[in-house]
Amino acid sequence: MFNETYKLSNGVGIPKLGLGTWLLDDAQAAQAVRDAVSIGYRHIDTAQAYLNETGVGEGIRSCGFAREELFITTKVAAEAKTYEAVTKSIDESLAKLGMDYIDLLIIHSPQPWMEFREENRYFEENKKVWKAMEDAYKAGKVKAIGLSNFLQDDIDNILASCEIKPMVNQILAHVSNTPLELIEYCQTNGILVEAYSPIAHGAVLDNAEVKVIADKYGVSVAQLCLRYDIQLGLVVIPKTANPEHMRNNSELDFDISDADMETLKNVEQIQNYGEHSFFPVFGGKLK
Repeated sequence: MFNETYKLSNGVGIPKLGLGTWLLDDAQAAQAVRDAVSIGYRHIDTAQAYLNETGVGEGIRSCGFAREELFITTKVAAEAKTYEAVTKSIDESLAKLGMDYIDLLIIHSPQPWMEFREENRYFEENKKVWKAMEDAYKAGKVKAIGLSNFLQDDIDNILASCEIKPMVNQILAHVSNTPLELIEYCQTNGILVEAYSPIAHGAVLDNAEVKVIADKYGVSVAQLCLRYDIQLGLVVIPKTANPEHMRNNSELDFDISDADMETLKNVEQIQNYGEHSFFPVFGGKLK
């Protein structure tokens, strides 16, 4: 699994499987990176909002592998909506990570989290954000640029005026919550889709219908969920600090049948993500 990659529209290779680091502090993130890389991971995902870029950078420097062997993603804070703020934040991310370049930089959200999916769509502001990212790309500070949590009209807004097209859209996509129209739209426009929370923060693990299918293949529900996203053509970035889970998440050498894929696409949507429901993308609201 670790050697499998997709090609971004600019030719850059991105590993299909990455490690997510949301909710890990600096110390936890550093250790998680070291553990993941020792197991075989080469793709690490962080964000300015996670407040652990320093830890991720420490883990990368101490993992025993050269920087160029790894693929590192970070995200511009959702609240940074001016050219100047984004340019400054990119330099801050590079400093915290201790790197000369970032492999993939994405806008964390089209709106600040406190206004997520509300009336103000920030179309004009996001054009300025994108311009700052294009300039960072041209300057060699980042190898690829993309989006996160962008809906079709948010993407159309960028495509209408951009010089460099977005290469990625990182979205919530998992069994019981798969935005197939958005995925198809992105793929039609040459935008690779990445799935965060591909195991629904565990909310899908007790689903009896999904468990029956996992048992059929002799795999865990988590493994089935990751394979499902990959067969949809998505990158998966499950978050864990547990080395055993990291290993299990990488053991995806099986194929889900077309019939079972159709069943999984139509599993009843999760309505409650439990303790993680506060996160805007899960329908909650940041306080």
